[in-house]
Amino acid sequence: MKIRSSIRAEKEPLVQERFFFCSLVYNEDRIKKGARERFLETFAVCPEGREIMKETRKALGKKTRHSILSNIVYFQKCLYKEFPRMAVYNIVIVVCRSLAPLLTILLPGVVLAVAERGELLAGLAVIVLMGGAMMACDALSQSLSMKSYFYENVFRSILLSDAVLKQTKCLYKYVEYGEEKKITKRAYQCLDNGDYAVTYKMLDYPWELLVNVIAFCFYSTALYTLKPWVVAVLLLFSLANYGISRMRNKWQLALRDKFAQSDREVGYLKRAFRDSGIAKDIRIFAMNDWLMAFRRKVFKERVGLEKKNNRKLFLAECLMMLLSVLRNGLAYGYLLYSCFQGDVAIAAFPVYFGAITGFSGFVTGMAKAYSDLRLANRDAEYFRSHMELPEIREGGQTPEALLRQPARIEFRDVTFSFGEQKVYDHFNLKIGAGEKVALLGINGAGKTTLIKLLCGLYEPDQGQILINGVDISTVPKRALYDLFSVVFQEATIFPYPVGCNLSMKRLKDTDEERAWNVLGRAGLGELFREKGIGMDSYMTKDVFSDGVELSGGQRQRFLLARALYKDGHILILDEPTSALDPIAESQIYQEYVNISGGRTSLFVSHRLASTRFSDRILFLEKGRVIEEGTHEELMAKGGSYAHMFEVQAHYYQSKDAEGQTLKEQCKEPQAVES
Repeated sequence: MKIRSSIRAEKEPLVQERFFFCSLVYNEDRIKKGARERFLETFAVCPEGREIMKETRKALGKKTRHSILSNIVYFQKCLYKEFPRMAVYNIVIVVCRSLAPLLTILLPGVVLAVAERGELLAGLAVIVLMGGAMMACDALSQSLSMKSYFYENVFRSILLSDAVLKQTKCLYKYVEYGEEKKITKRAYQCLDNGDYAVTYKMLDYPWELLVNVIAFCFYSTALYTLKPWVVAVLLLFSLANYGISRMRNKWQLALRDKFAQSDREVGYLKRAFRDSGIAKDIRIFAMNDWLMAFRRKVFKERVGLEKKNNRKLFLAECLMMLLSVLRNGLAYGYLLYSCFQGDVAIAAFPVYFGAITGFSGFVTGMAKAYSDLRLANRDAEYFRSHMELPEIREGGQTPEALLRQPARIEFRDVTFSFGEQKVYDHFNLKIGAGEKVALLGINGAGKTTLIKLLCGLYEPDQGQILINGVDISTVPKRALYDLFSVVFQEATIFPYPVGCNLSMKRLKDTDEERAWNVLGRAGLGELFREKGIGMDSYMTKDVFSDGVELSGGQRQRFLLARALYKDGHILILDEPTSALDPIAESQIYQEYVNISGGRTSLFVSHRLASTRFSDRILFLEKGRVIEEGTHEELMAKGGSYAHMFEVQAHYYQSKDAEGQTLKEQCKEPQAVES
């Protein structure tokens, strides 16, 4: 079978790996928190021009609405593009399911009519032929339905991978904040409901509706020959049932947000109780009682929601059942009366009786199918809104000046906000060619935001960001992305082979000699060889039980090797050593300095290990550079930097009662108690 996004092997040689990546990013239960965002940081988005930003704001400023028919056509076209045979399957299923009830009500009447004439053999022939036709229709319908179910399952996985890949092509801000993030989250949720996913609803419900409409036409024609007003009465009762069904759906929609919040809380509990990482905290802090209390609270609220929902559903079902009893009672009563009066022949009685029973069911089925489609249309809208988000433009020429090394960087009158929260206001900064700059500041100072602006993950509201004098908003995203070797604070190591994790490419596209070279320069080459770890060895134990696990220091060295393999013109370290001890941190920074050569480098941290290796230090506070200079210059000023340095140094320089520093104590041998 050929699948556009995931299984079309002749166009995508590594579609299974690509599909696995998408599934890995989507499935939050199987990976650590934030992996999807880190995946997109690594693989997604570099900037496009301001024109696309205007287009995005305009597109998102008004809510796009699609009709039920539009969404049905959209999903059916997507399905048939992947599996053209599904069109034939669905048509045959509709024909079989429409003929079966017709044959069911005709068979008793035809048999009675033949029996009245005394034609035994003809009666048996009719029974065999019509019974065989009914069985054939049922068997064919069941067989094709099973095949359809399989293809629809695969199709749902395709749409899921398409949704993830779409997210990597959109503006990065959609991953982090805004209404677009909510749209994307709901798009994933509507695909993650198994047999209740939006794909099944938009693919199966329309055919269900069509079958009911066709059967309704057959049955109403039969009843019209009895009395036209019988059809009218049955329709009125069925419309009343439809009204109750719509009211039931409104109740469910009103509770949807509360159920969504409850699902998040229950989901958190499931992940928490399965997470071995918090087992230590639970024991040491005696969290059992607290967790169980939280569990009771969450499930009590969930049970309350379920009771409230079920009470209303039960009321709706009772009303619908009462109307059905009244409707069928009136119709059956009139049919019996007509039969006793001689207006209806004995052979026609079972036909009319079956028509009344089936008519009510098919009208109810039409109402239910349409009502369910209206409900499913909300989910379909989220998915289509996600898939229609504007993508980053790829085209354009790469100016030669952009590729000059070492690179010069300039922020010129840059303003940037998260919604109403302004981070930078007319910000200006110049970084010289080959300069090593440390960006320091307390949490929330805007350090990481500055890096994301430089990399093109964010677009400034105003102003320009220039590299070698070239406005990065005019540069093709791939060309800009290729400039940077970035190690983020929570960079991800994927459950892929070592070679793939170094090159961030397919294993066959990885230069093995280059990969071993960078591992050696990062101080891991000898270790990997001693342990028999090769380029095809899988990493992490998230998926493979024999995957390679690295310690904190080894992990940072591996990420250093990844940056070395990328060999970008600009080296950026966004707090990569925050989880390491000071000695390991200092060693890692020394390695980064050694490999940076003459490249322009930015070291982001709120700790001071990077400052000794930097040509210039920028101290950020509330989106402004409040201090800049070398370590000695800033210490002489006695400002915020000096205060932070003294606070951090205090823990390594404080003296005990005998006047020894902690550093000096650590150098002296300690007596071992026996």
